[in-house]
Amino acid sequence: MTNLSDISQKARELHFNSLVIDGSQSAPLTATHIERLRKGGIHAVNYTCIRNTDDFSLAAVNIHKLHKTIDENKDQVLLVRTSEDIIRAQTSRKIGVIAGFQNAAAIMDKLEYLEIFYLLGVRIIQLTYNSRNLLGDGCVETADGGLSRFGKWVVKEMNRLRMVIDVAHCGERTSLEAIEISNSPVFISHSNAKALCPSLRNKSDVVLKALTEKGGVIGAAFWAPLVYRDPKIRPSLADFLGHIDYLVEHTGIDHVAIGSDIGEGESREKYEAMFVGGGGIYPEITQGLGDWYTFDNRMVEHLDTAVNFPLVTNGLLARGYSETDIKKIMGGNIMRILKEVVN
Repeated sequence: MTNLSDISQKARELHFNSLVIDGSQSAPLTATHIERLRKGGIHAVNYTCIRNTDDFSLAAVNIHKLHKTIDENKDQVLLVRTSEDIIRAQTSRKIGVIAGFQNAAAIMDKLEYLEIFYLLGVRIIQLTYNSRNLLGDGCVETADGGLSRFGKWVVKEMNRLRMVIDVAHCGERTSLEAIEISNSPVFISHSNAKALCPSLRNKSDVVLKALTEKGGVIGAAFWAPLVYRDPKIRPSLADFLGHIDYLVEHTGIDHVAIGSDIGEGESREKYEAMFVGGGGIYPEITQGLGDWYTFDNRMVEHLDTAVNFPLVTNGLLARGYSETDIKKIMGGNIMRILKEVVN
């Protein structure tokens, strides 16, 4: 079922009465998008608040802009500093914004910058983006060199500060080493199963096993290049739900969440510079995809807007998931890791 008006009453009630947290979004935080989040029944989102290429000073400026945006919309959104802030957002009918980075390059070579970002409200940091930085290798690096010495120090400092370590775009070895070294559960904010879709951005069964053993969580992503079964065909909602099935089977119900990777309102030019079909800055991620892959079709069919989040709840119900398990996937598991790590 792919039309919001056709979802079951049971699914609608379950969705809008559940705590819903999106593990990753990069959509500009405009009044329009805030309303989309509300319509989708989303109570909190891990929001990419800086550009992946930002150095420390640019990151600080962009975090300041986020604070201004939140202040200008304080009747609708609030900054999440603790897990309790998410409950406060839910009960006050606001959207909780969890400030996150998709690249730790902004800390440069200064470990103390981490604490400054923490004080500014940042709670989730992805160690690398697709390529290599001072911490380690991203997923497109063929060397797969893992974490650097500095990267290992960053993991320990993030543990001390109670910040969530994210390895969604990290290489295989970087992911495994971060999971092994961390004293806290690790988050894979937006990836899927490499066994079903061979994208470099997806995670192997080896990583999934390590993640599970340390209590971590993976957010299943809507981005089509991470979901396809046939690279020549745009993936469907059923294909996405198949990834959830696989992840639940191989990690357990307590380790799967949603990390949509929705970027509604992003610039077409900026996006295509990175991920145009078979080209852009990261051709390794989109090469081999059929002509269907364009800016307008970059998400799974029917999952191209936050408004359609209830379709996931409806699909999981139709597949026989219990209400308790659906609540875990839609927000409970991310809430658990935030309580454990951030407090």
